[in-house]
Amino acid sequence: MEECVFCKIAKKGIRASVVFENENFIAFLDKSPIFKGHTLLIPKKHIETLFDFSEDYLKGIAVETKRIAEGVKNGTGCDGMLLINNNIISQSVPHFHVHIIPREKGKPLRGFMWPRTKYNDETEEEEFREKIAKAVEMFK
Repeated sequence: MEECVFCKIAKKGIRASVVFENENFIAFLDKSPIFKGHTLLIPKKHIETLFDFSEDYLKGIAVETKRIAEGVKNGTGCDGMLLINNNIISQSVPHFHVHIIPREKGKPLRGFMWPRTKYNDETEEEEFREKIAKAVEMFK
């Protein structure tokens, strides 16, 4: 089986706008965000579903999900957060990932995995990456 796209990102084989990285996990901006600042958190090692985690590793991703969510909230100034994880059904990439999606009052969701948006350009994407990465750093 060919290496998955998230494994390639974790190994720096594919460019991603990284907002956080440590020994076990990496978080980066979603290329087709639901709302700007939409971030994905993945384990660096290939783990397909929640059911494939060891208990210790699962505790680690829970801690990092909280850290990244705090960074997204503070970095974007959003009102709240939507956290999503699909397992097997609707899992677009067969590598465990948590969607950390900023929410603002008055901006409703429409349909499942909602119409996506785009960054205006790489500069805007980099601005979001910098704000979130800086805010995540505060929670170390």
